[in-house]
Amino acid sequence: MYLDTMKNSALIASVTLLLPMTAVTTAQNIVFPHDGLDRLYQIHIPEDLPESAPLVLALHGYGGSNSDMRSNYGWVQMADEMGFAVAFPDGTRDQWNQRFWDVDYAFHSSLDIDDDGFLRELALHLHEEHQLDPERTFASGFSNGAEMCFQLACRESETFKAFAPIVGMMLDTLFTDCNPDVLRPILSLNGTADTVTFYGGDMNNSGGWGAYRSIPETMRFWWTLMGATELTTTNIPDTDPTDGSTVRLQAYDTPDPDDKLALHFYVVLGGGHEYPGHFGNMDIDATREAWNFFASLDEPNWNIADVNEDGIVDGADLSYVLGYWASDDTVADINGDGIVDGADVTIILGEWDA
Repeated sequence: MYLDTMKNSALIASVTLLLPMTAVTTAQNIVFPHDGLDRLYQIHIPEDLPESAPLVLALHGYGGSNSDMRSNYGWVQMADEMGFAVAFPDGTRDQWNQRFWDVDYAFHSSLDIDDDGFLRELALHLHEEHQLDPERTFASGFSNGAEMCFQLACRESETFKAFAPIVGMMLDTLFTDCNPDVLRPILSLNGTADTVTFYGGDMNNSGGWGAYRSIPETMRFWWTLMGATELTTTNIPDTDPTDGSTVRLQAYDTPDPDDKLALHFYVVLGGGHEYPGHFGNMDIDATREAWNFFASLDEPNWNIADVNEDGIVDGADLSYVLGYWASDDTVADINGDGIVDGADVTIILGEWDA
């Protein structure tokens, strides 16, 4: 075995300590047979959910569970607020009785679990069982669940339409063998001070998970694959100076305005192996950011400078921005830097008559 028992015990403990210490509410586990195993999942269907609603699969981290994911990350509340179904699958247990997703960690070399097929078939089953929309089916996850999202983006992109991995990485085995059938939009988030998933990568496998490249190199892989050459950088307002971190959004888009393909990369400067909005950084809520990203793929394209959304950038938009000068109005603050100023006017002038 790659890691000895003592090292793995320490590794498991380090991840378990990062789980939020809140009460776990109970919900029904549903058995879903796949590949000779009785797999488990929970599902939350908001009241009065219409047919053909979206579906999100929310994947727990290593050593976590679907109950943990359901209770501690705000997905149930977000589903009720925004009107979508959310399912919480369970990983299987490894040699240390820890639930996991099989992304080929170095210490799982003797295990071969068909999690790709399980999550694909579960999504297809839920489409039929609950009349959900196959064209609005998404996957998000934390840590090991985030790494499973990257694996699905490489291998199951026909089923899932977008992905939101939170503090994950791509092991080098996947990085060098990732050939998606269809390219899909991705929202990704990582902390620069993460001591579990190293921002600078770990090609020497000092952390024990397996070799992986730096997070910036992983992001470069995806934006290059997408052909996303247009970069917009936004510094998110530091609404909680006490959390010890700030957030920068790097949005990579393709030149085609009708193309929804994009990579949105949230860099938590000073952030650790944490889930923003629920523990760690409090300037953003990672669950809300993920859902807003998914939902935006459904919306018609519009010019960000067209603040009144009348189809053209003109004096009316300029007047609106000037009317909120030096404020933090979220509509007039086109570049999202927390203040309405000359930078926003410059964007309008650059898009005039568009």
